[in-house]
This record gives sequence, C-alpha cells and structure tokens, in this order.
Amino acid sequence: MSDWSVWRALEEWRSRKHELDPLFATAGVAPELESMVTRVLVDLRRAPPTAPLSSGNKLHDEEEFKRFFDAFERHYDDSLFKAESLLRHPWVPEAEPIAQAVRAEVSKIRQLLAKQPGKQPDFSQLETLLQHYIKLNHPAATVSEQTLESRRRTLTDIAGFPLLVQHVQGQPFNDAVPPLASAAFQQEFNDRIQSYLQTPWLHCRLVSQWFITVAIDMALARKKKDAVDDAYIRESLSFRWPAPSVWFSDFEQGDQIWYLFLIIIAIAALFLEWWWVAFGLILWLNLSLGAFRRERKQIEARRAQIIARIQTMKKVRDRFAAGHTTLEKLETQLQQLDERGEFFDESILSVLHLHQHLA
Repeated sequence: MSDWSVWRALEEWRSRKHELDPLFATAGVAPELESMVTRVLVDLRRAPPTAPLSSGNKLHDEEEFKRFFDAFERHYDDSLFKAESLLRHPWVPEAEPIAQAVRAEVSKIRQLLAKQPGKQPDFSQLETLLQHYIKLNHPAATVSEQTLESRRRTLTDIAGFPLLVQHVQGQPFNDAVPPLASAAFQQEFNDRIQSYLQTPWLHCRLVSQWFITVAIDMALARKKKDAVDDAYIRESLSFRWPAPSVWFSDFEQGDQIWYLFLIIIAIAALFLEWWWVAFGLILWLNLSLGAFRRERKQIEARRAQIIARIQTMKKVRDRFAAGHTTLEKLETQLQQLDERGEFFDESILSVLHLHQHLA
C-alpha cells in the first residue's frame, strides 16, 4: 500500500466532489482559501486610479472628479468584496471571531471610502486580520496544530474507513481489515459508524453513501456465506426428520453410525425371524431415506431463494453506488430485503436519516 493511502484517496474524491470541502476545511486544509487571501492582498496593493488634472472648466472638472471618485471606490470595493466572499467558504469553526473582525474592518473601510472619496484608506489592519484568519494565530482565536492534526486523523480513520474497505476488497491478499463476513469486521464497522454518528462535522451525504455501501457489501458477503452453509439452511427448515444430527448438531457422522446400527439390527432380526422388528426397521430406513432426499430438495430450494435475494441486493447496491437511488428511497428497499433485521440495524437507519428532509 505504499502507493495508496486513505488521505490521498480522500483528496482525490475532494477534487471531484466538493461536498468534502467542509470536512477538509474543518481540519484546516483549504488551499483555495489561501489562494483567495493572497489575491485579496495583491489587489489591495494595486495602484488606484490617478486623479484627473484640473482644466479650469468647473462643470467638466466636477464630472471628471465624480467619475474618478466612482472608479476609485470601485477599485477597492472589488477587493473588499473578495475579502467578504472568502469568509463564506468553509473554514475552521474557531476562526469565526476573526471572520467577524474582518467583516467589521471591511465595513469600516467602506465608510471611510464614502466619507473621504479619493483618499486611500489604511489596509494594514485588514491585511493583518486576513493573515490571522488563514494562519489561525489570532490572539483571540488560536487553534493549535495538534487540534488540526487530530481532526485530520479523525477524517482519515472514520470518513476514510469505507474507502479503505473498498481498496482492500480489490486486493485479495490485503489484510488491513478483516473479511467482510466475519464477526470481527462487523464489530469494527459498528464502532466506526457509531463514531461517525457522534462526530457531527463529518456528516456528509457522500460519506454516508460510502458507509451504507459498505453495509450492503457486508450483508452480501454474509448472504453468500449463508448460501454455501448447509447447516445454516437446515436450521431454517420448519421440520426435520428425527435423527442424531438434529438432536446433537456437534456429533459428526452421527447419522451414519445410527443408520448402520439400525441396518445391523434389521439384518439380525431377519436371521432370527423377528419379522415385525425387521419390517419396522426396514420401513423406518426407507422413510428416513425419503425424508433426507426431501430435505436435500428443500435445502436446494432455500439456497436458490438466498441466491435470488443476493442478486436483488446486488442490483440495489449497484444502483445506489452509481447514484441512481437516493438515501431517502433506499430505506424502504433495505427493509424489504432485510425483513428480519439481520443486516441493517438502527445505526444504519440513523445514517440514512441524517440527510432525509421532510417536505
């Protein structure tokens, strides 16, 4: 995995899906914001329009100076608008006091431009505040690098967990996570999804879609395991012919020993001319053979039902992963596929409800 990492995978998704921008911004990662601050600072240092020379014609000079004052104000108003615009982009929540100070400073500069037309205001305070805003080192709102690093680890460990699972699925010999059908993976998945639910700043439709997709993959893996497990299918049958395998499930080859014992008794009864005993044992053996053949047919029919359910679940999963099924519509489909609540518990439904909106 030297050429792949969860963080790099998250960054690739972020470049394609801007839904992840608030998550990275909360963790102190927003390169476009740094570029916007740099552009604002460069614009503030641009030379303003030059005042016109007096021609001696009062009316003409008044019109020229009016155009000059308007151009002068527009020149700086564009930079001030950019400064306000960058504050609307997601950023670290602790930087909000600095943002309020920037807004106050922008309002103050606009008032100065209106009161003193043609006079260049002092932008030093605004430049300082913008630098504090992007570097998060204002005395009134300081965010330590340890806090931001902790959020990045949280982003990687929780939001990036579904990406890690998808990556491991494509590499059969990668043991970064347990097999999807195992109890260990189910426990790890439950822990991650609970952490996701308890971390509001990570809530995002895209991340929720990743978690739900992994939940469906986990259900598919468990269903496939059930489809090849004859013991599991036998337990789901309504009636089974009385045999040692029914009474003692851990006793291997119990049925073979039991029926061999009955055959020996039947043969002995024939030699001893105990006709009714021999007839009863032979009848029981034939009925048992018919019952086991019937049970095998029921097992195959039940296996076919499980396979059909797997195919339906796979179609639902593919449509959801491709974005053709919304989170709102998926809940009904999952409830239909999991009538007994084996695979999709309350935590999965809670993730679905995070982004559902009632009209």
